[in-house]
Amino acid sequence: MRFLKKIYSDSLLKNSIYLMATNLSNLILGFFFWVIATRYYTPDEVGTVSAVLSSMLLIAMVSSLGFPIALLFYLPRDPANASRIINSCMIASIAASLVFSLIFISGLEIWTPSLKPVLGGSEPAMLFAAVTVVSTVSALISGAFTAGRRSFFHMAKETLFGFVKIFPLVLFTGFGAMGIFLSWGIGLVLAVIMGFILLSRIWSEYSPRPMLDPIIKSMASFSAGNYIAMIFYSLPRLVLPIMIMNLISAESTGFFFIAMTVASLLHGIPQSISNSLLAESSDGEKLWSNVGKAVRFNAALLIPGLLLFVLFGKFVLNLFNPDYAENASTTLIILAATGLPLSLNTIFAAVRNTQKRVASVVKIHAAVAVITLALSVPLIRISGIEGAAAAYLAANTIAAIAVIFRMKDPAGFALKLVLSNAGKHSDR
Repeated sequence: MRFLKKIYSDSLLKNSIYLMATNLSNLILGFFFWVIATRYYTPDEVGTVSAVLSSMLLIAMVSSLGFPIALLFYLPRDPANASRIINSCMIASIAASLVFSLIFISGLEIWTPSLKPVLGGSEPAMLFAAVTVVSTVSALISGAFTAGRRSFFHMAKETLFGFVKIFPLVLFTGFGAMGIFLSWGIGLVLAVIMGFILLSRIWSEYSPRPMLDPIIKSMASFSAGNYIAMIFYSLPRLVLPIMIMNLISAESTGFFFIAMTVASLLHGIPQSISNSLLAESSDGEKLWSNVGKAVRFNAALLIPGLLLFVLFGKFVLNLFNPDYAENASTTLIILAATGLPLSLNTIFAAVRNTQKRVASVVKIHAAVAVITLALSVPLIRISGIEGAAAAYLAANTIAAIAVIFRMKDPAGFALKLVLSNAGKHSDR
């Protein structure tokens, strides 16, 4: 009870918990979503829609233009202009998502010919573009929630999305793979409507209206750097399913997609802590104290979580479908182990962001993306989906080692964390 009270009184830990609880909620509700999908849709349809979703999420991420991270940094520092900042970011991102969706649909024959039978028609193409726009807006709303230290609202929005998208699945089986995609889109729309309602609860002056205020020019360099970094960060998990579909089969894509979805629960721990850390960085005097708490909190959750995945990962996959336990359990363990070096890279990148040293963030995520994609082609040909997971683990490990060696003073970095913790205790 005392431990829970301590967490609730600390905004860094409290918001991290809410963000991680959101990941857990997404996993649980996603579990039911994909269990129903795997029961009512064929493995080929599940694999196909996983490639469609990966493509949509990749475009939505690119279309966000780095604004979700920029909101974490700028909104706490300029709350009086919250409405202008949020609306301007949304208009710019919506325009980008429409342009990138059009480019993707027009070039299906080039990017991924296997999706042309699914997205080649005008109606599926318009549905794809609409869901991409809504997904982009949803990410910006979540960024505004976290920036306002109301991660609970983010959890509520994502929980609604998780619940709603389950119910239409059975009704849309006649649409094949796009039935799953349509269910996903319906959940997103309702969640975004709820998000707009809650935004005014945090930023009292906020009201949604179209505008492109010059105020976002001041965010340009920070947003651009994090935009590039976010693309590199997301590339492996979004591109690997597409590569597996082209190199192996739609069925194997489904196996990898489910394993990555489950492993994302562990990967979300350092990401949640890092986002909360950046939102708290407006108080510069507490930076190293917060970094120390972030590192310890990450280790306390990630290491036991990894052991649980090793012991019970196959059981979890079996709940989806026995085929997934048989074909994806080794992949899940490899992806779970990736959480260790990934957490070092993620938290170090967050520290660099608080210092506005965005170039370092880009370098870290670029290295992971390039190494993953370079290794994945030969490893997928040799070991299938386990090869894709191994490429992601190897890339994060190499980057983590480079981070340690590139620190000017690794011992001094660790000493700052120790001294900040000691100072905190001496003040009591």
